[in-house]
Amino acid sequence: MSKKLRFSPEKKLHVWKSKPQMLYYRTMNTSEHRLPELLAPAGNLACALVAFDSGADAVYAGLKRFNARERTENFSLEEMSKLLAYAHKNGKKVYVTFNTLVKESELVSAAEEIAELNTLRPDALIVQDLGIVRIIREYFPDLAIHGSTQMGLNNSAGLAFAKELGISRVILERQTTLEELERMMGTHPPVELEIFIHGALCCCISGTCLLSSWLGGWSGNRGKCKQPCRRRHHSKNGNGFFLSSQDLCTLEILPRILATGVSALKIEGRLRRADYVENVVSAYRMAMNAKSEEEFRELLPAAKERLSHTCGRRWSLGYYTQDSAKHLIKYDAMGVSGLLCGKVTGHANNGFKLSASRRVSIGDTIRIQPQSGDEGPALCITKMSLNGKPVSSVSRGEICFIHSDKEVPRGGIVYKISEPVSDYSRRIAAMPMQKPPVDLEVTVSCREFRVKCGGLEWNKELALQEAGTKPLLPESIRGEFKQLTFDRFTCGNVTAKVTGNPFLPASVFKSLRREFRDYLDAHGKPEAAEEKSRECLTRFQREYETLHGNKSDRQWPDCAIVPRGKHPDLPENMRIIREPDSVPSPREELLLPFFVNETALDDVRNAIREYVGKGGKVIRISSLHHLALLKHLRGIIIKTCMPMPVCNSMAVLEASKHGVALVQAWLELEKPELEAMIVKSVLPVELYRYGRPPLLSTRAEIAAKHEMSDLRGETFFVERNGVLTQIMAEKVMSIPSVRGAAAGLYDLRHANFNEKNTARFNFDFRLE
Repeated sequence: MSKKLRFSPEKKLHVWKSKPQMLYYRTMNTSEHRLPELLAPAGNLACALVAFDSGADAVYAGLKRFNARERTENFSLEEMSKLLAYAHKNGKKVYVTFNTLVKESELVSAAEEIAELNTLRPDALIVQDLGIVRIIREYFPDLAIHGSTQMGLNNSAGLAFAKELGISRVILERQTTLEELERMMGTHPPVELEIFIHGALCCCISGTCLLSSWLGGWSGNRGKCKQPCRRRHHSKNGNGFFLSSQDLCTLEILPRILATGVSALKIEGRLRRADYVENVVSAYRMAMNAKSEEEFRELLPAAKERLSHTCGRRWSLGYYTQDSAKHLIKYDAMGVSGLLCGKVTGHANNGFKLSASRRVSIGDTIRIQPQSGDEGPALCITKMSLNGKPVSSVSRGEICFIHSDKEVPRGGIVYKISEPVSDYSRRIAAMPMQKPPVDLEVTVSCREFRVKCGGLEWNKELALQEAGTKPLLPESIRGEFKQLTFDRFTCGNVTAKVTGNPFLPASVFKSLRREFRDYLDAHGKPEAAEEKSRECLTRFQREYETLHGNKSDRQWPDCAIVPRGKHPDLPENMRIIREPDSVPSPREELLLPFFVNETALDDVRNAIREYVGKGGKVIRISSLHHLALLKHLRGIIIKTCMPMPVCNSMAVLEASKHGVALVQAWLELEKPELEAMIVKSVLPVELYRYGRPPLLSTRAEIAAKHEMSDLRGETFFVERNGVLTQIMAEKVMSIPSVRGAAAGLYDLRHANFNEKNTARFNFDFRLE
């Protein structure tokens, strides 16, 4: 049976009659109306080409390292070069994901990879790590930066701070409601906004999940997530998949989303195959191109029918509405992606028996899922037989043998995760690589037309008249030059300046561009872009080599986070930290909440004002957006605190630029990385030494209450904290100090001193 969206008639009526949707259809035919960019996932070149063929305006893709989907195929530099050449020739865009946290030992290799990308010049890099943002902005300024959803930005204060960082677009945190998005857009944000409209949803607030890392050192913040949230758990309330979210599908509310005015609509799925990309992109392109409410309603069934061919989970509105968030987790259904197609009923050395519940064919890719919900093996069916005879497909009710050398779980549930699409191998083989980019500086006046390109300069004397009512605009010059095609180059960044008010006839402009093109093809150096990237990299390496850590003699006290009503016997000189609800005194530190939606911003501003008004001096920030809230305060000391990640000395350097006085090292780091970061850190470094940090925080409603455990015997506590439900381990994180650390933090919100059941997290192991 095809999946269908399940909404009540009342909900549909509300959507159709809502004011924002009608506003969209009233304005969509005006000259100002522009559809947002439709952005598709590309785990490989075939997926990218399918996406463009199906109507995507842009794709996002990653290299083999430093991206949050390292489990997919990803791109080599040569493949990325081919993709960029194809996309730019066809008026499309490519964003490269560089969206993981980076350890100190990886900074130089990360900069080397950024230098390679700087030569290729993608349309932007999608970034999570604050240190990587700094490296790109300071050393590779020709690259545009998009803030990853992993940055966890979900309010207008965060958008304002992103602008300060040099970020041009923010990919909004996925647990933002539609109402909150509309409020944010009403503040006229200084950066572009990109939102997810379709695909798999993580249960946790983006960028804060520690669950996979806690259970085995496989960090979701570094692209290694083992998806423990999809496992079966046990509780006193019963057993189920308590953390496994349904997929997101926004087709029904697409007009209201379009009415918000966001810049880009993003489809999740870099782990998915080409057939998924084709069907999803086609469905949303069909719906987005509707010219009226009536046409949208006519197209909606066809778009949903196209989506029904995708192999995913049950659809929902995700976190966009409170009702959807409340019912987002179906704990009684295995949270795996794909179309259920049967069960494993027998094993042999060369394969397994499948009792089929739907049609399965050669060329299909299937996943065999253990009953526990753990990730199972995937394989493409290349040979199958029925009653000992080779067949190309089987139907529901038939028992076939699938030939494979992979070990599959006994009694495993079989899901189809993709179907074959057209073979793109010949088309990919014929794709040329990207030509070296050239950056142009164009200056136009009545007397001269001048273009600078690296070390070259070309000019032409002119005798132009003054323009009338239609002046020559820099953006017009940039647009025309971006369309230039060279024999040996591709056009990179173009800056334009108009002096005076010249009238430049189109025929003269065309002739000038042609002359410049011929000049550059004859005299330009194709290796100039590579040389420029090497120079940028060398400057980074030189300055990083000379970076030395903080040598201040100032003493920083150990601190303890203490909630209201708790009175632990603290060591002498240990400073107390309290959250706003615990009403800190001026002698205590104020810890700001990491998740603050748009409607709660004023509450946090008031808490800051009240604390400072009483004479409070030390404020702990746990999210980047807090720096925007503290920007105009004087005489306060700012410290960072989990879950705000500070993983390397470049992130520390950037934090210091914005007034931070002390940083707390990221909890996931192992001992050697902590020591390496401290050696290079320009600020004193504090360690989270003791406590139960939230491993997962979500706005979704979780059926398990108070306590739950997995099949491996790991026990977790479940606690509601404001708008969030948080999962914490039964074991208390407890680590020793390391050489050079300035202070330690003890989190007593969910732990007491001297508990016996402890764990050292990744301290003694290598974080993946």
